Amino acid sequence: MPREIITLQVGQCGNQIGTEFWSKLCSEHGISKTGSFNDLAESSLGTDRKDVFFYQADDNHYIPRALLLDLEPRVINGIKTSDHKQLFNTENMYVSQQGGGAGNNWASGYSQAASVENEIMDMIDREADGSDSLEGFVLCHSIAGGTGSGLGSYILEVLSDRYGKKTGSNIQRFP
Repeated sequence: MPREIITLQVGQCGNQIGTEFWSKLCSEHGISKTGSFNDLAESSLGTDRKDVFFYQADDNHYIPRALLLDLEPRVINGIKTSDHKQLFNTENMYVSQQGGGAGNNWASGYSQAASVENEIMDMIDREADGSDSLEGFVLCHSIAGGTGSGLGSYILEVLSDRYGKKTGSNIQRFP
């Protein structure tokens, strides 16, 4: 039984890195930009461990175990209109209602995170509950700026409290 990993993409940098990550992962597992198999993948159906990072929807296409989180809409709106628009679950995309972002300010991102914690944690909990055997989380974010660093720090703290025994890994980018 595969042990599932949930990817959290936070802020501009995290979502840009995450999108490239999913593009590469899809390529490696023979999954198209719409989440369906290509002919090459059909032959390796039983030997592939794609269930670690993807789950299979009722219509048999694969969806990343990913949450896309940002305090401003530009990057996530770009993903929604990109070649990968059918790949991600739109219920796993969060953009702050204020939409102003954190303005390259860690404290702003951190304090805004407190006000949106319940919404984001409901998304994370829903994704975790849908896993058969959750291994842990991968967090893609920047450690400079506002949303990736501030909201990312806050999420790390909450995940540590709520899912303390699960594995956590960070993909951090410092400009």
